[in-house]
Parts: sequence; C-alpha cells; structure tokens
Amino acid sequence: MPRAKQSSSLIRTLMWAMGLSLATVLGKEFDYSFDPHELECPGNVTHEKVMLTAYRPQYDGASKRDFTDLKFKKLYTLQDFLDNRAPYVTVGMDPRLKVPYGTEICIPELNIHFRRNVKLQVRDTHEDLAGGAYRRVDICVRTQADSFDDVVNLLEATVVM
Repeated sequence: MPRAKQSSSLIRTLMWAMGLSLATVLGKEFDYSFDPHELECPGNVTHEKVMLTAYRPQYDGASKRDFTDLKFKKLYTLQDFLDNRAPYVTVGMDPRLKVPYGTEICIPELNIHFRRNVKLQVRDTHEDLAGGAYRRVDICVRTQADSFDDVVNLLEATVVM
C-alpha cells in the first residue's frame, strides 16, 4: 500500500478510536467533531418547556419598527449569524418581563443542532409575546421559508439566562 494511503488509514483509525469523526465531501475532508463542553450554556437561571417561534423582518412594512429592534437597530437573523455575518441573533421576549435590552440567553437545543454556540440577545418584543412570560421566545430568521424550520419552532426548549 502506498505510504500516503497508509498514513490516511492510520489517522482515520486513530480518530475513530478517540471518538472523532471525519467526513469526505467531494474529495475534501471535513472534521465534524466538536467538544460537547463548547455547547454548554453559561448562566444560573434555567427555564424549561419554553416554546420557540420564528419571526422575520418585514422590509416592505409601513413602519420602521417592522425591520428593526426595540431601539430601532438592525435585526440580526439566525441565518446571518450562522453565515458569520452577524455578532448575535436578535430574539424577542414578553415585554412585561422587562428583560434588559441586550441580555444574553442560551438555548442548548440550538447549540446542539447547529454544533456551535449560538449567541442570542434579547433586543426585541411584540404584543403577541405579552403574557408569555418565560414560556416563549421569538427568534429572528431571514426569510419566510426559514420561519418554517422545525428547529426554530420547538415546543419544549430550554432557556438559560
């Protein structure tokens, strides 16, 4: 067996023994392994059985508030964050909670699904969220099609603050 094939086979065997995975796509190898500790949520308050819903900017709306957050700043979508075009994802919560603008929250189900720590900041609210308390979180998505994604429409998620 040629030397290059031997070393590649050895690397694959070692990675398998260590519990790491490697995938080959179109002749290129990608490492899909990750440290589960990277996905842990910091915080000391946990809310369970939280319903996640999606909303999107309405650029054709009559009001500037249709495509900006509570302080008329740009909405950052989940897809922009995943594409490394945004520093965080804008989320909305019940206005009665009076969660301080910019408060970071963590949803472990999103971290596990996307295999990375999804940074979420509470920067928005809507009258539809009133009375939902900590049982509902609205996640900003890019398009209407994105709003139908099952991962942003979970019935029983966990929120760590």
